Amino acid sequence: MNITNIKINQKQLIIANILQFVISFAFMRLSDIFRLDKDLHWIYTFGHCWYLMASLPSFFWGSLILGGYTLWKIKTNKIPYLFFSLFPLLLYLIIIFFVT
Repeated sequence: MNITNIKINQKQLIIANILQFVISFAFMRLSDIFRLDKDLHWIYTFGHCWYLMASLPSFFWGSLILGGYTLWKIKTNKIPYLFFSLFPLLLYLIIIFFVT
């Protein structure tokens, strides 16, 4: 198998960005179980550090780049692609402003 023959389309990138946000957010929320445990507090710390230092910037910039790419390159079905490109960013803003 040659790596140069792999083709990734925009739908796959959008799905990967949404899944990365959902899995990282779920991992961060599930790590709250270990907050008060002295032996397993590292899971809580790792979950929150992962979300803040790796996942948050990744899906933020991924959403903006995919949204810009959608506006620039996509000719048909531009609105659904733009919505799903920006979906992780919109979901994060909704969670921050309306849930907490």
